[in-house]
Amino acid sequence: MSQSDHNPEAADSPRKPFLRLSPAAALVLVVSGAVAFAIMGDSLLYAILPLSAGELSISPQQVGLLLSANRLVRLFSNTWLSAIFARFGPYRAFVVSSILGVLTTAAYGLEFGFIVLLLARIGWGISWSGLRQGTFQSIWAGDQANAGRLMGLMWGVVRGGSAVSAVLGGFLFDHFGFQTTVLSIAGISALAIPIAFGLNWPASASPHYEDDPPGASSKAQSESAPKGSVTEREDHEILGGWIESLSDPLQRAVLLVGFFKLLLNSILVATASVFLADRFGSQSDGILLGLQVGALSGIVLGTRWFSDLFLGAAMGVLSDLFGRIRLTMILVFLLCLGLALMLTMPGALALVALLAVLIVSTGVNVVLDTYANQAALVTHHPQLFVGAYATASDLGSAVGPLLAFGLVVSVGFAPVYGISALLVVLTVLNLILLDTRQAHLKSPVSGRS
Repeated sequence: MSQSDHNPEAADSPRKPFLRLSPAAALVLVVSGAVAFAIMGDSLLYAILPLSAGELSISPQQVGLLLSANRLVRLFSNTWLSAIFARFGPYRAFVVSSILGVLTTAAYGLEFGFIVLLLARIGWGISWSGLRQGTFQSIWAGDQANAGRLMGLMWGVVRGGSAVSAVLGGFLFDHFGFQTTVLSIAGISALAIPIAFGLNWPASASPHYEDDPPGASSKAQSESAPKGSVTEREDHEILGGWIESLSDPLQRAVLLVGFFKLLLNSILVATASVFLADRFGSQSDGILLGLQVGALSGIVLGTRWFSDLFLGAAMGVLSDLFGRIRLTMILVFLLCLGLALMLTMPGALALVALLAVLIVSTGVNVVLDTYANQAALVTHHPQLFVGAYATASDLGSAVGPLLAFGLVVSVGFAPVYGISALLVVLTVLNLILLDTRQAHLKSPVSGRS
């Protein structure tokens, strides 16, 4: 079933100017606003936890584990959270996810030791599974033609919360310390809860299909659980997204792209400070305007988040106008070009190239997330496919930092960055070929061809 089949207005009415804030855009804006508040505690930790390891009596290795624990638990929580959204609808699941997110932020500031921090990070991972599922489903309420704009709006608002938390949290930390900073951010983050309670989710944000849609594979249909048994139906809801996704070539290709794009992105983010230290470590008097490597790394990563805020919506508009596949090809080319310049240019030019690479990666994420979001709508289990895609992406973001540092020490930056980028190129090309093949059989999900 296509998007226009379950949303007749998408087929019968002309596209409305996006800036008029349609009901779908308003829903995405409010949902994203709740997530932006909820994510502030997580974003804060990336800025100040490494600086507070001594104060909190935790080792650098424990810091690394704390910053990865939320990603690792999502490898399991994404699938069953998507099943909960499918069975009970988005309202209650999103409210509980928002409350859990705020509570985990408050727990960071209680200073009860490593175990409590670890449990809080695991709780945040579960919370983020639900919050991200809610943002993806809010986009389904809009016209397919505006999906890229809505995806860009969503990520822009969410990462705006991350950026504000990093900047404000950094100021508070310098003046008041870890605990006061975390509890202050937790107080601001609590605004997510009343927003979540006040949401009115339309039916189009939670599609249900009684019959198999055109995009569902015959194998997935044959393996569907019998409708007569509640237990079998629940079991199928947990595994159904993976069964269908792994049996359908196009869906499988989308999952691979989700994994490898986040693998590359997480490697770049995790090793940015090490890369800058390698390029500028000998300059003890400061690199730019007297800034040392640590401060400059913070600015670089802050720019990465601010680029989501300002460029996310723009990339969404471009994807709707020129087609998601076409724009992805351009952005991946620019990404590879930026990596080549980053590895070969000296000094400040390498810094500029690194900034460009991180910004272009924002566009790649927005466009491919939009593609995956629309691909979900022609599957038999849209919510479960989103959960599978999110899990594949989280696996990439979790594996990247775990592998990056050891490989960089062993073989250097160029092979690590180069091989990761090559894997992104190959999986994107595979997706393009499959999408083109599907376009000859039915309507593609890539936007304009």
